[in-house]
Amino acid sequence: MSAARTRPVVMPWPLWTGNPYLPRLMAALGRQGFAVRRRPWLGIGVAGLRRDQWIHLHWPGGPLLHRDRRRYAKRIARMRRTLATIRAKGIRVAWTAHNLLPHDDPHPDLGRELREAVLGEVEHVFLHFPGAKAILERELGYTGPTSVVPHPHYIDEHPTPPSQAEARAALGLPERGLVALVFGLLRPYKGIGAVIRGFREIAGADDRLVIAGAPRPGVDAELALAREDPRIITRLGRVPGAEVPTYFAAADASMIAYREFFTSGAAVLSLSMGCPIVGPAHNHLADLGGEPNLFACEGEVGPEGIAAALERLRSAREGVDRQAIREAARLSFGDWDDAARGIVKVLRGPRPAST
Repeated sequence: MSAARTRPVVMPWPLWTGNPYLPRLMAALGRQGFAVRRRPWLGIGVAGLRRDQWIHLHWPGGPLLHRDRRRYAKRIARMRRTLATIRAKGIRVAWTAHNLLPHDDPHPDLGRELREAVLGEVEHVFLHFPGAKAILERELGYTGPTSVVPHPHYIDEHPTPPSQAEARAALGLPERGLVALVFGLLRPYKGIGAVIRGFREIAGADDRLVIAGAPRPGVDAELALAREDPRIITRLGRVPGAEVPTYFAAADASMIAYREFFTSGAAVLSLSMGCPIVGPAHNHLADLGGEPNLFACEGEVGPEGIAAALERLRSAREGVDRQAIREAARLSFGDWDDAARGIVKVLRGPRPAST
């Protein structure tokens, strides 16, 4: 038998390679000796897997979302049939809990139904932060095996950030004002409108809010609000990788004032660039260690709490050691090979006796 056929097999799904997380993790799993199957459709992928090979779920609800409730429900029914096939074939299933439920779900009750069905089939759940296990049990009732595999840092994925003065000059921003950054895909759950209103409560003439990223449906009203204030700069579209450090270096903080999240890859990226965060001390952000990593919004995430956190940031920003933030991110998050080793330790383990 060829060496290729004897290598352990894992199939990540969904195959969302637009998110930098999955391509880097797949490459690292390959370096650990796994054959990584890349299949865009779950059913087709399952047909090619055998007993004791793995499906590694990441965002299983995302591809099923639909505004039409009946179509959404039909997709869930099809997913249930696929899960039954997986069980019958003896394929093993793990899930990395990037989020508890799909973002911007038009029918949250259906999303919860699907997630509970998936959790009924998984053998192991990978978590990105220590506090996640208790949250997963409280919110979704899952009490099965888990392990913490931190979301890897992005320090080595981008050039070293320039100085703040250089970055602001490159982006045409005032040298001295407070600069806040909204970065990445612009989606409704990210609370961009609340960030804009909170910024406007405290902004002076030289302060700026930079909104940089590709808009998704549902944020037109927020972008219209941004255009009303010349201190709010919008750079719409995907930011090239080489320019990412410039945006974070120019900012005093990135804004992660999301209405809903569990793990935050955006927080990991921000700290990897040495940039503090403004957001709620909730879920993943609660594990970041407080200031200067996180300037927390008190209470509900809204304009008032965001404004208060920005004022605290204004007072403290001169003393922030951005290089120390980067070094701490490297140590606490680890790299992609560290993550792959943590995952492989489980994937190479024996099947539980009950299955």
